[in-house]
Amino acid sequence: MSNITAKIKSGWLKCMESIGQGAANMADNAKQKLGELNMENRRKELQAELPKKVMQLWKDGVELPEELSGLLTELNGLEEELAALRAARAAKKAKPAITDGKEEAVVEEAAEEAVEAIEETTEEAAETAEEAVEEVVEAVAEATEEQNNF
Repeated sequence: MSNITAKIKSGWLKCMESIGQGAANMADNAKQKLGELNMENRRKELQAELPKKVMQLWKDGVELPEELSGLLTELNGLEEELAALRAARAAKKAKPAITDGKEEAVVEEAAEEAVEAIEETTEEAAETAEEAVEEVVEAVAEATEEQNNF
């Protein structure tokens, strides 16, 4: 009888060890996955921050490659134009022009056409700038990865 109880006790202990080991493995896997997710999130944050840093370096006068510098110059010019347009629009809303209805309609139509043209140009320039920044980010990532492999 004691032999059967010893076997049951031994089986029970092995079962508990297996469950404990399985739980430990699951905890380790969860820890690794959490670490991986944290690294991925941080990488995304850095990739999102990189264009801002590049623009700030360019504004501070740091020399960048000619292609990137040209894109940043164009992007900065577009930002200034947009700021001027927004300021003009805000001023117009604050103090409406004193004209008869015909002149105001012509002026509004011309202003809308100008805004549309500028928005199209801005979107194209922003896309070009984003592509260039993405290329720079990829090049930096590749260089970093190559450096880490050595």
